[in-house]
Amino acid sequence: PPPPPPPPPPFSSSRRHTRCAIKSRGLGDVYKRQSLVLEPPPPATVGADPEVLEDSLVADSEVPPPPLPEGPVLFAGTRSGETLSLYPLFEFRGDTILPLSTEPEAPGFDAWFAQRRLAPGTEFTLFADGVRVGTLVTDTVASVPGWCVPRTAAVGIPELIPAAAEATRFLALARGSEPETPHAEGAFPRPLDAHRQASRLLAQTAIMQQSALWPDDLDDARADLTVTRMSPGAEPSVASTFMFRDRLAVEDPGTPVAYSLFVMGSPRAARYGIDYVWYRRVGDEGKGAPRFFQQFDWDGDGRSEVLLEVMGASSRWAAVLEDADGTWSAVYEAGCDPEAGPSGD
Repeated sequence: PPPPPPPPPPFSSSRRHTRCAIKSRGLGDVYKRQSLVLEPPPPATVGADPEVLEDSLVADSEVPPPPLPEGPVLFAGTRSGETLSLYPLFEFRGDTILPLSTEPEAPGFDAWFAQRRLAPGTEFTLFADGVRVGTLVTDTVASVPGWCVPRTAAVGIPELIPAAAEATRFLALARGSEPETPHAEGAFPRPLDAHRQASRLLAQTAIMQQSALWPDDLDDARADLTVTRMSPGAEPSVASTFMFRDRLAVEDPGTPVAYSLFVMGSPRAARYGIDYVWYRRVGDEGKGAPRFFQQFDWDGDGRSEVLLEVMGASSRWAAVLEDADGTWSAVYEAGCDPEAGPSGD
């Protein structure tokens, strides 16, 4: 008898070579010998949780991802046409504000945060003038220019109540992290002549208190005016920004005597009184011109906080005002612009 065939060659675990007989059509009883390559099947994932799989991949990587915020994150929403972008500002735990990590501090944080907290389909609750006004579901993510810390923002088309149809600036929290808020009845008061006159009188008082240079015309110097209700049923408060030899924009004024003056006031017995003054001269502290962005009781302590958008010579950043027993004070300023000075507490 003929000798037995030699044993098959060894094979690796990743590629198995075998020989098999395959009948060729049209050749009758003639069989052809062919060589096939069988690849091992992919790991079974039927019914597996994608997040569990993703976490296992992260766990197997050499560099762990940077830690994400443990508390809620406040977002600033800016609307352009039908599209709204939500820029992440900071984390907060109760009345404590914690800055988000930056790329130099935690490489990869922005991409990881966007992947886990801003992915398409993520839902946010929108607020304006202290009340809940709608929702946004992330359609995509994009970088938002202008802020001093580059971050990825959630982008989508908001669904708003009719009263907020004309609003362009919002605050937002991820769905499920928002406190109980009143409905929109009485919100969005429109500026009247009385409010314009009140802001002018408040500015006059503040200019004298600061011994600042007088603008040629206060009405021309007023760059922004907002009227808002700090609580349901309350009389509207006014918040105004006045600019001296400068504009309320991200640009270098080109002169050290330029300054910005932000005044916020509320009705007293017969007239408006000052609640808070921000005065910043370019030659002393660099440009930092704030405007009222929005107000909302995001920490649920029963008193609204005010978010300011601060314009510097080359970028913008956020600051926060808080009411403590009737006294307003600045409790946080991002301070990430070179001309803005140190960060707030």
